[in-house]
Amino acid sequence: MRYGSSVRGEYMKIAIAGGGIAGSFLAQLLQQNGHSPDVFDGMEHDTRCGCRSCGWGAPAGIERYLAEVGLDLNEYLLEPMSSMNFDSLVAKTPLLTIDKPRLIRDFTRGITLKRQNLGMEEAKDYDVLVDATGIARALLPPCRSDLILPTLQHRVAVESIGNGRLEAGVYGNHVPGLGYIWVFPLGRNQYHIGIGGIGLSGLESLMDRFYQDLSGRFAITRFCSCRGDVRVTSPYYSTPLYRKKSRKDGRSQLIVGVGESIGTVAPFTGEGIAHSLECAKIFAESWPDPEDYAKSVLTKFSWMKKERETLDYLLEQRGKGSPRMRDRWRFFRSARRSGIGLPMLEAFRQLGSLSQWLDSPGESR
Repeated sequence: MRYGSSVRGEYMKIAIAGGGIAGSFLAQLLQQNGHSPDVFDGMEHDTRCGCRSCGWGAPAGIERYLAEVGLDLNEYLLEPMSSMNFDSLVAKTPLLTIDKPRLIRDFTRGITLKRQNLGMEEAKDYDVLVDATGIARALLPPCRSDLILPTLQHRVAVESIGNGRLEAGVYGNHVPGLGYIWVFPLGRNQYHIGIGGIGLSGLESLMDRFYQDLSGRFAITRFCSCRGDVRVTSPYYSTPLYRKKSRKDGRSQLIVGVGESIGTVAPFTGEGIAHSLECAKIFAESWPDPEDYAKSVLTKFSWMKKERETLDYLLEQRGKGSPRMRDRWRFFRSARRSGIGLPMLEAFRQLGSLSQWLDSPGESR
């Protein structure tokens, strides 16, 4: 039996359900603080890389989180995306792609990792259960207002027909509705090319159409394909973020969510790596006060609530109106928050693709 270190005179036994980015990073932080968490991860993602569908893109700012647990971002860097194409608007960015499977493996180094799901029988022995199961949200009650974005992603090799090189990019004009296609370089002429959108169907055909547009300039070979869902709910609408319960012997048990299980994914962009790392850091710093943790998460990610409200508004409109000024401003702020240097006036013009969808929701581009 393993216990956490003394906290306010008590010993706490901790289990983390889910060994992805949020769960594994949190385990390292807690261990550094003198605790000994057990990490349970028996999830079968049925993917070649062992991870659920994800572009592996993140801002360079995650360097500070890795440094906290003695890791160097350069060891995981696949390729920088110092410039990206946003529907023909090229902008400077601090974004990059990382070797996510390797990073997760290193986060779990020295941690007690059990390759099984946390079952009810095992769970009752722990004082604290951390729900880091992402979209599954296996331990917490349902979100009070969930919003899910389906995705499809391919890992491909790209060979230029000529002298050009496929550039990193995000393309909303190729997708009818609230969604986009992403092109993220992984080095050695390999890419993650994926598509995601709220209420979007026919993902394969939309991807095929995108490849057809590229066919005159590039030869594309597909290595693998994966599907997944992303929670773009925001923490505010993912409440409750924690709950307390009594075990049969009368002892209390705390269940707390971290990362995507409580909606720390940017609603506009679907980016969750950096936000999950920050969420885990807030948990570790708030320990063992769940109320302080929940308050800190809701404050830190309050902007996600506004982005979610914009998505709800646009979904309700369905051709009845175009984005309001506040919505356009939120899209612009989203880009700036990610460090993307979009010129303001041009960025507002680019948001016209949303207006096009609202005016003709049935058309594909």
